[in-house]
Order: sequence, then structure tokens, then C-alpha cells
Amino acid sequence: MSRDFSIIVISHNTQGILGECLRRLEEHYPEAEVTVADSASTDGSPDWVQMHHPAVKVLRVPNRGYAFAVNRGLEAATRPWVVEMNSDIYLEPGDLEALQKALQENPKAALAGPTLQTPRGHLQSFGLFYAPNYWNLQRPRPVSWVSGALIMARKSALAEIGGMDERFFFYNEDLEWCTRTRRKGWQVLLVPRRVLHLGGSSTPSNPRFLAEGYRGGLLYTRDYYPTLHSLHKKAVWLEAHLRIWLDPNPVRRASYSLILNKINEGSLDIPFLP
Repeated sequence: MSRDFSIIVISHNTQGILGECLRRLEEHYPEAEVTVADSASTDGSPDWVQMHHPAVKVLRVPNRGYAFAVNRGLEAATRPWVVEMNSDIYLEPGDLEALQKALQENPKAALAGPTLQTPRGHLQSFGLFYAPNYWNLQRPRPVSWVSGALIMARKSALAEIGGMDERFFFYNEDLEWCTRTRRKGWQVLLVPRRVLHLGGSSTPSNPRFLAEGYRGGLLYTRDYYPTLHSLHKKAVWLEAHLRIWLDPNPVRRASYSLILNKINEGSLDIPFLP
């Protein structure tokens, strides 16, 4: 099997874990084309990578969200199998080969992602989309979406599908990408290969980031499931009011106040960030 990979590592102020991520890539996939797409880090990450990992290409991009950084990496990728991944993904030998094999054996599939495992050995939940078969998955299967923490794409399919939607600043960009992929006639595969994901390493504790998840979810239902969007908006509106009244956490209360204002303004296309 040819391991002809372009690997795009998305980083924002993650120097503390980026080194181990890149060390594993260089050890297990030395022939890969590796790019770090750095979203305006202030911790010295880009310079550190260039000093300690000179074979790794560094793209310094404005902090316009995860999808923006991924797309700049996709534009620079030259190999037939393109991997976008978080800097808190720690790969082992065979991880990427499992995704590549699944795509090669399923020519109708454009995207593939693994099952993700926490440092404690627990599978990360994908929610109701995969229950109950997700936990006992034996072979690759088409699913609604896979986590953007690690996705391999068939580069030849991206000309038709396109990259991630940059209106989604943080959260939901993977869900939208997979949905668009499926609506264009391609499959998205969940592969029973457990990959270590630290989780949450570049997620700030900021009300605007928390509110982005709700804004992106509402934007998604508005564009893809308009018949459900009104009900979804009402549910979020009600939850926001209840949280503002009852939640003891001031960060969460501030987050719900932000999304409530966004709903009232009807400005879902405008992100809270940067």
C-alpha cells in the first residue's frame, strides 16, 4: 500500500503538545508531506516548529477559525490522500493506513475517520448518530459524519466537494463538510481503528467560543434542514433563557446571553469570532 499522504496539522497555541504530535508523524510516516497550519499562535509555535522540525512546512494563517486553517492546508496539499488533524491527535503505526485502506476498498467514499480514544482508553461518544453499533464496529461503515479531529480525504473528490465551510468558525464545520459530501453522492466512512485523541487542547474557556457551537448548529439546520430549523431555534431560545436564570456558571450564562442576542438579531451568518 502506497502511503502517499499530505498531512495537515491544525494548531493554535498548542506548542506543549505539538512536539509529540510531530515526533510521531516523523517516526511513523517519514515519507509524508507534513504541514502545520498555524492560526496566529502567540506561544511561539511556528518558530519552534521551523527550528525543531525543519522538514515540516509551516503555514502562518490569520485566526479565522478551524475551517479556514484546514482549507489553507488543503490548498497546499499535493498528495492523493489528504489528512487534516488536530495537534492533539497522537498517531500510531497503521492508523492512517487503516483509513486509506477503507477508502481504497470503497470507491464511493470520499472521507474517512477513525473511532477516537481518550488517554484513559474510553471511546469518545459520537452521540446518537452511531448508537448502538458504533461501540462494537467491526468494519468500515457509511455514517452521517465523522469528527474533524482526524479526517482522511480522497483528494480527487475534493475538486467536487470543496473544502470546509468557513462560515463555521469553531464547531460544526466537520458536520457540514460530511453532510455536503453525502449530498453530492459520496460516502463518509467510520473506520474501526482506535486513535488517541487528547481532546480540548486548543478550546478556550471563552463565552464566545461556547456560543459558536450553538450558532453553528443553527446555521447548519437552517441550510440543510429548514423544516426543522424553526423548532431547533425555539429549543435553543428556551434553553438559553433557562440557563441564564438557573446555571451557576457565569461563563455559560454569558455564552447563552450571546447566542440569545444572535437569535434575536437573526444574524447567524456572522460569527462571534474573531
